Amino acid sequence: MAQPTLQHGEFFGMREVRRDVAGFSLSIATADPARQVARHTHEDAHFILLLDGHYLSSARGAGHLHAEPALIYNPPGTTHEDTFPEHCGRFAGVSVSAARFAEAAEVAAPSEAAIRMWEPGALAIAHRIAASAAQGGDTLALEALCLELVGAFSRAHAVERRPPRWLARAREVLHDRSRDELTMAEVAAAAGVHPVYLARMFRRFFGCTPGEYVRRCRIERAAQLVRTTGRPLAEIATACGFVDQSHMTRTFARTFATSPGAYRRQYRGLAGSPRTVPQAEHEVSRVQDAEGTT
Repeated sequence: MAQPTLQHGEFFGMREVRRDVAGFSLSIATADPARQVARHTHEDAHFILLLDGHYLSSARGAGHLHAEPALIYNPPGTTHEDTFPEHCGRFAGVSVSAARFAEAAEVAAPSEAAIRMWEPGALAIAHRIAASAAQGGDTLALEALCLELVGAFSRAHAVERRPPRWLARAREVLHDRSRDELTMAEVAAAAGVHPVYLARMFRRFFGCTPGEYVRRCRIERAAQLVRTTGRPLAEIATACGFVDQSHMTRTFARTFATSPGAYRRQYRGLAGSPRTVPQAEHEVSRVQDAEGTT
């Protein structure tokens, strides 16, 4: 049987939402536990935002198993056999047309392999796209957000050029322990380098200081808990390493242009069990043809 090629805006899974905006196609879909995914190719470049579950892709550069929150960029022509191993999960997909991709290529040479984007600011943009698409946001705002996401990728790819292993290790430590009160000496010791050298190289490769990176990780972790749990905001602030709820709220407003409470209400439709959608949408959508892969 011939290997399928998915066209612009097509993703495997049971589609809940699709919006097409000026060369971008935005989808939210859930895994279909009853169907096996065939190896397939995506014609267009696309971003995958993992909303729930664990996601595994065989695409070159995709890396290991991913857990939410995760944002992955796949270049045009990506061939993979990606799955949700637990047979459940949800994702948002942003497909970029050839014309829009050509515009991005003028800013920075696109990667030829899949990339996990660790930049919390890019994650925030992707979540805003998903929420706006689900709530019927206006076309101009959605297009602007998609362009912001492409811009965030271009900047990240332009800055992040093959960091040495020790620097990647330092970033992992900062990411995994972002809620702790780390010192540069501790992170540098884990990486096996001097703190001054770590600080200089971190900015060179990642475009921000270690402290800025930790703050972005904290707010993204807080956003995840706000949108996926009913935990009190004060408890979330403490769990994510903020001084108090007011500190988290101020940082939240600067990042997402809304309060944690409003953000939680906005994501009620995206968190938890899938929303009910018309049966006709499932019947005509190619996205339902296999277990929620992208």
